[in-house]
Amino acid sequence: MKIPGRLGNLLNECGRLLQVALDFIDPWKALETGIISLVGKPVILEAGTPLIKSYGMQSVKMLASIPGVNAVVADMKTMDTGKLETELAASYGADVVTVLSVAPDETIRSMVETGEDLGVAVYGDLIGHPEPIKRAEQLWELGVHVALFHIGIDLQEKLGLSAGERVETVKRLKEVFPGPIAVAGGIRPEEVSSLSEAGADIIIIGGAITRAENPRKAALEAYQLLGSRC
Repeated sequence: MKIPGRLGNLLNECGRLLQVALDFIDPWKALETGIISLVGKPVILEAGTPLIKSYGMQSVKMLASIPGVNAVVADMKTMDTGKLETELAASYGADVVTVLSVAPDETIRSMVETGEDLGVAVYGDLIGHPEPIKRAEQLWELGVHVALFHIGIDLQEKLGLSAGERVETVKRLKEVFPGPIAVAGGIRPEEVSSLSEAGADIIIIGGAITRAENPRKAALEAYQLLGSRC
């Protein structure tokens, strides 16, 4: 499967990518942190769901306007109106959109078809799905470009879970989903190497970079452990 747009080009060139999740509600803080996190070509920026909900699609446009940014993810967690939300994100400069894996198959297909028409890649977010491995197989059949294994913030905080510790799950996903695998949820820069070795193609880090005392240093550490070709 060909990954559409700039994300596909980056994956082809670099092999592995680091995605910085900007889960702010202050757009100016998101912009500032996004700029200083761009430590190399394999780094892409995410307009996190809280940012989009607080500031709207203008936040995606702001990130897309940063000089030298290679791709912008609009983490919309779409559940319905797949075509409309993909078109909306694309019109503001998004290169990637996200759809919840628990969404109806029709919604997922609609996003994939629209994304391919517009050069926008689609992540299938497995957050909250009771059978992520089985659903990942189905996402591939539905044409989803990237399967995202994702442990949410509430589970991290209440149960102490972290995606950085789920190396075996990443390996299993890699066996059933032939396309790129993304991983998110409480990952620390020092865990990037083991996740990459397990088969993760896109490693998503939020707070461990954005709330670090020195976000640029944290992003650089993660980037150096990524094993990217770029």
